[in-house]
Amino acid sequence: MRNLERIMLFLLLILASGAGQGIFAVPSASTSSEGQPLTQIAFGLMYLAIFLFLLFKFRKSALFLIQKERWTAVLCLWVLATTLWSVNPGETFRRALALVGTSMAALYIGMRYEPKQQLKMIALVVGLGAVASLAAGLLFPGIGITMDGSWQGIYYPKNSLGRMMALGAFSFALLALGQRRHRGVRVAMFLLCCVLMVLSRSATAVVVSVLMFALLPFRKALYLRIRPRLALATVFGLFVVTLGFYGMENSDQILKAFGRTSSLTGRIPLWQIVVKEIAARPLRGYGFASFWSSWEGERVSEASAWDVAVPHAHNGFLEVWLGIGIIGLAILVIGLLRNFISSMRAAKANREIDQAWPLLLLVFTVLYNLTETSLLGVNALLWMAYVANSFWLVRTAEEKKSAVYLEEVPLVVYSA
Repeated sequence: MRNLERIMLFLLLILASGAGQGIFAVPSASTSSEGQPLTQIAFGLMYLAIFLFLLFKFRKSALFLIQKERWTAVLCLWVLATTLWSVNPGETFRRALALVGTSMAALYIGMRYEPKQQLKMIALVVGLGAVASLAAGLLFPGIGITMDGSWQGIYYPKNSLGRMMALGAFSFALLALGQRRHRGVRVAMFLLCCVLMVLSRSATAVVVSVLMFALLPFRKALYLRIRPRLALATVFGLFVVTLGFYGMENSDQILKAFGRTSSLTGRIPLWQIVVKEIAARPLRGYGFASFWSSWEGERVSEASAWDVAVPHAHNGFLEVWLGIGIIGLAILVIGLLRNFISSMRAAKANREIDQAWPLLLLVFTVLYNLTETSLLGVNALLWMAYVANSFWLVRTAEEKKSAVYLEEVPLVVYSA
């Protein structure tokens, strides 16, 4: 039974990573999973299996965690509620159910696996995707490489390859720093992920990775006393402000080095148009995942003058506001802030680097969503990993108080 569970979970994470989308993707689709009924059926069956598993084996613990964590459940309920006023009710309801399934799978992972185990699973999934993407680019360039020379590997589009490789590079780096075992293999996989990330020409992935590795040494600041920590924060703040002023003064040269313009490849004009659309429905939004399939979304695509239809707002927070309004965005931000505080405490309580994974993943998610979109990602690995850590943070805080939880849900020891 445990082997069957691991196989199902592994297949779910592979699908959630987007692996294989580059082979079957429909170029006109707004998302990588759109127009792929077999993939949707596979997700649905796995979500159903997880639901039945939780219902009949871990019902008490699952309900306990949902109640204690609460913000994910509230967010999912609000997303479902937006079907009532959505500009495309059918699309909103379908994708809202998928978001509930994604979050339910994350609940299961958070219940059963520790951060180190989650990190190993993500590294394994992304590592296999990296090897397959390298093979696709070298052996099947018609699939692995786009017309402009950017690599997409077995993912779709190229930004998906960049996102997964950025996540993989950071995951393998943490594993290599945390354990001597298999360090050579992990360093090699880290380098492969970095190479593929650069080949994808995803500037967001490169910039976020650089920032994450630059922030990594500051993890040790969590263990300092309050005065040294404040002094370090002041120095770091001054450095960021100085770097910000330098960036503004030399933005054209910096962006040119990444092959981008001062408009961030059309993102700034797009954001200006999106903000105007948000102003028309600021409280409740247009309905979850429905805006870009509506005539309002088509109007924005035409006004932005992009070569292709705009798939999303290219900013996770604007995308959330656009879809589920300021109320939904507020629920999301409250959950993010709560997880930030909890993950800081967890990282401070245990100096093992894998215990900092929830905090580092949260920072990665926020940074990535400044110019791309992964928040409330349907059937998406990054959102699934974030929510899983959200439930894990609550579990670790509560399991000391709840003997019932400890008795009902044994931890799974995962090795890779």
